[in-house]
Order: sequence, then structure tokens, then C-alpha cells
Amino acid sequence: MRIDPPTFLALLAVSGAVSPTSLLAQSAKIADFAPPVRLMSAGAKFLGEQRLYPAPTYHDVDGDGLQDIVVGDLRGLLTVARRLPGAGPARYAEEQPVRGTDGEEIDFHNW
Repeated sequence: MRIDPPTFLALLAVSGAVSPTSLLAQSAKIADFAPPVRLMSAGAKFLGEQRLYPAPTYHDVDGDGLQDIVVGDLRGLLTVARRLPGAGPARYAEEQPVRGTDGEEIDFHNW
């Protein structure tokens, strides 16, 4: 059984485990999300565009101390958009295939 966060907090309040004031503060935290942002590469292309269910994550692929974006998709293709150095908002290079130590593109061939 899955219980959504507001219901879970209400159950805690009823049980006496959480005060009503604390419950109000907790529910405000749960509902406070920033609007989504579509990330673009420096080449003005959306990351993960034209991909089936892109799933991005941050990882320092090249060891430069900057968090790159690795994008996997339903078909098993992996790409990386390396973070460009510099101050200000993060900027990313265009997506490139992730390659193994043998130089070949990594593709999990999910389909």
C-alpha cells in the first residue's frame, strides 16, 4: 500500500506523533517545488530531445570536478553533456555518446 505524503502527515497528526503546527510546516515543505526547467546545451539544443523517456543524472564523467549530465533512455542509449567551466549558471556542451575504455559507444540495446 502506498500512502501519499499529505495523508501520511495527517495520520501522524491524528496519532499525536506530530503537533498540528508542525504538520502545517511539514506540508508546506512538501508542496514547495520550483517550476521545471528544460536544460539546453551551449548549441541551443534541449538535452535528451527526440529520445524515448530520457532519464538524466549528474556525474563527473571526465574527472574535472564539474557535474556533467548523463542521459539514458528507454532504448539503452547513454549520452553525456559535459559541463562547461565558468561562473554563473551552469552551461553544458552538446550531448556526445558515452564511450567505454575500448572507445566503443555504450549502448545497452534495451530493444
